[in-house]
Amino acid sequence: MAVEVVREMLSRYDINDPESARKALREVLQEIVLFGLHEGGFFESVAFYGGTALRVLHGLDRFSEDLDFSLRPSIETIELGAFGLAVENSLRRLEVEASFEPSPTISPGGIASARIRTEPLTGILSLSVPSGLNDLAKKFPRNQTLRIKLEVDTGQARNFREEITYPLYPIPFPLRTMTLPCLFAGKMHALLCRTWGVRVKGRDWYDCLWFVRKNVAINLPYLENKLRHSGHWSELEPLHGENLLRLYEDRVSRLDVEAAKKDLYPFLQDSRSLENWSRPLFASLTKRFTFEE
Repeated sequence: MAVEVVREMLSRYDINDPESARKALREVLQEIVLFGLHEGGFFESVAFYGGTALRVLHGLDRFSEDLDFSLRPSIETIELGAFGLAVENSLRRLEVEASFEPSPTISPGGIASARIRTEPLTGILSLSVPSGLNDLAKKFPRNQTLRIKLEVDTGQARNFREEITYPLYPIPFPLRTMTLPCLFAGKMHALLCRTWGVRVKGRDWYDCLWFVRKNVAINLPYLENKLRHSGHWSELEPLHGENLLRLYEDRVSRLDVEAAKKDLYPFLQDSRSLENWSRPLFASLTKRFTFEE
């Protein structure tokens, strides 16, 4: 039964080489980890957000890396080690041996983190890859492992709205997440405020386009809360739509589009959607943004 569940989960992916198989299996394991967290009562204290939340819950069509969460407004702190056994047991039931390794300290940015590290995956992969692709499993290094990073934002920017949704894998279960307008606000904060250095995070811009195509409004109060908390909005007046447009236009004017595309290529199965990326494209989105007050 366990192998059949993993096989069904993997069947949703277009697996055509070892790298795509590795990415698919990583995302399947992310979903199993979410189920384990649910079993441990994790979602009583946190809400799921970020790119992986968009992929798992709303069908975002790109690969994703980390599992990101925010403490709920009424929760003061969280001890991630308390959820390790539930995660390890959920993976073990699907024949994946893994360890849950919480960081002993919270970063200066208020991030509590943990890593889930799997044992070598040759066995489960050879059993679970869809029929006809078993030869791919044989190409994996015998010591192939995967690592999944889990982060919880414990900062005070928490006036988000939340809802309960129901992922269907590995079995249906309730999961607390931010509403789509708050997810867009969180993504907009990252797009506006993330330090680029030598690497522009193209995933922020790809996700922004995704939200606009889905006609999702931006929750302005939550975005203002995050901007004030990070020191990027200190005006006495509330954040209004026109303020956000000015901040966004300034960010677009400094965007290195080619660097953004380069960052994004490893996360897409089909990169043709990037062919017409340009500053004018992203500047044009200001006419399409809508706001939730």
